[in-house]
Amino acid sequence: MTSADVMAAVRADRSAATEGDPGAFEAAVRPHYAPLIRRLVLVLGDPHDAEDIAQDAYLAAFRSWDRFDGVDVRAWLYTIGLRLAFNHKRGRKRWLAAIGRMESRTWADPPDPDLWAALATLDPRTRSALLLNVLDGYTHAEVAGMLAVPEGTVASWISRGRTALRKELDPGP
Repeated sequence: MTSADVMAAVRADRSAATEGDPGAFEAAVRPHYAPLIRRLVLVLGDPHDAEDIAQDAYLAAFRSWDRFDGVDVRAWLYTIGLRLAFNHKRGRKRWLAAIGRMESRTWADPPDPDLWAALATLDPRTRSALLLNVLDGYTHAEVAGMLAVPEGTVASWISRGRTALRKELDPGP
């Protein structure tokens, strides 16, 4: 597919969205639901919260579908979902601190518990930047756009995250 074909498809998607095609939104976002939940679980640490936030993200996306530029649906959804997840996590932390307890829950039985334990030690934004870059293949610039931070900040988070994971996973002598 040439770049002209891609742009024609984007224009067609954008046209369908603005003309009120009820199936355009669903067709564009449906394939991204399960991957979004998986990323949100890694950020939030709870599959039920991740599902709730994913549903909120899809609702927000639906409401703003007419303003979507049609370039990258997955990045757009991840941006919405991650921002909602960060807000949720901040609110939950404040709420738990206000009632005087912090709750620790295990959300999965991972195949590599050491890796998942090491990932859990990273702050949510560092973990998100690292996972978006390494697992999802987004560039530093794309991650920066999704997380609304400068590209240098993303590079720093990813570098620090990798260093922390190396220390955690291979403490050495």
